[in-house]
Amino acid sequence: MPGASARPEAPPIPWRLVGGVVGLQACLQLGWIVYSTYQPVLLQRFGFTDLLPVFALLGGFLGLVVEPLSGALSDRHGDQARGRLLPITVAVTVAGLIFLTTAALLRQGSPWISPGLPWLMVLWVVAVQWASSPNLAQLNEAVPLRSLPLAVALLTVSQGLIGAFSSDLARLALRLGPPATFLLGALVLALGLAVLRSGRATSSMRFRSGPGSLGRQRFAAPLGPADLVQPALLLGLALAVGGLGQILLDLLPRLARSAPPTTEDWGPGSLLLLCSAIGAPLTARAVGRWGRLPSLAAGILLLAGVLVVSLLLPQGPGLPQLALLGVLHSLVVTSLTATSLTVLPPGRSGLGAGLALGGTGLAGSLVRLGFGASGPVGSWRLLVLLAATTVTALVGCLLLAGGRRRQGVG
Repeated sequence: MPGASARPEAPPIPWRLVGGVVGLQACLQLGWIVYSTYQPVLLQRFGFTDLLPVFALLGGFLGLVVEPLSGALSDRHGDQARGRLLPITVAVTVAGLIFLTTAALLRQGSPWISPGLPWLMVLWVVAVQWASSPNLAQLNEAVPLRSLPLAVALLTVSQGLIGAFSSDLARLALRLGPPATFLLGALVLALGLAVLRSGRATSSMRFRSGPGSLGRQRFAAPLGPADLVQPALLLGLALAVGGLGQILLDLLPRLARSAPPTTEDWGPGSLLLLCSAIGAPLTARAVGRWGRLPSLAAGILLLAGVLVVSLLLPQGPGLPQLALLGVLHSLVVTSLTATSLTVLPPGRSGLGAGLALGGTGLAGSLVRLGFGASGPVGSWRLLVLLAATTVTALVGCLLLAGGRRRQGVG
């Protein structure tokens, strides 16, 4: 029969659902900008200066527990129509209400804001982190496996664009003042939730099956002691990749001898993220062609090589190196996200997303703990960190790939 051996076409991507997932993640990212802008301001204003170092590290360490836990719990009910939507709705609603409460208390000058401020901050962080893993796991439920990198690329574009303009958004928030900013932040979170619910309502949540697919099970496969190896490897991989990201976006611009070729408003980190967003559609096609783990390993190797060259340049990286680093950042981020959603046993995409988010977030806290939040850093210290994170990440890729081969998964 003519065409009988032809490769079957992948089902269409439910772009409305993908847009809803990406839209909510974008709104959560905007909420983080509001939080990180006013966290130190409010802690100092209300006499909690001693808590500033603690809260600077709190998000990463909380995320290591909250994000995998929320993802794993959502996996238990992921087969149900509202299995993931319910915890997302509750968490985002709580985060929005905290913003509204803070705005009202600040506007009224209420004495209740002072003793409760640190607890409100902790609760807000937990609520936002609780929503992230179940939200990302929805991509693995409805997007065809071969098309997953393209869907993830939209997330990379969104995160890159918002990250590139984060400094401008933070300055805008400071000009608006705390009450107006928190009120606007609550509206943004509500908008993100509405976009997600609209996308789910207009998209059919299909379970993947067929050639080239793992065929997602309706229930999360139980994890025995032997099955904990893969999650541990994914966490270590995410931690190492997060360390590479910190070198790129935080430590590289702080090179002691670096002379950034841009204005103060648009430093190396902003240009990197902008190039990452622009290059995401191209790198997604590479991930779809080469495979998720091979693309991740290749991206890590190339990224490390360009970083070594950039660190050894007399004046630090120039515009060509920054543009190339941005594209490679896009390749690594896209392939890591796609890997985290698919590398664990069927039905565990929420746990995988949580481990990836928790590991990369923890890396930020650990790097800040070791290098400080500001000030120049030496190139040799960066080279040591680069070598350690690169080797760890590559070993993680190899071990994860070996585990999938032993399970008979391509």
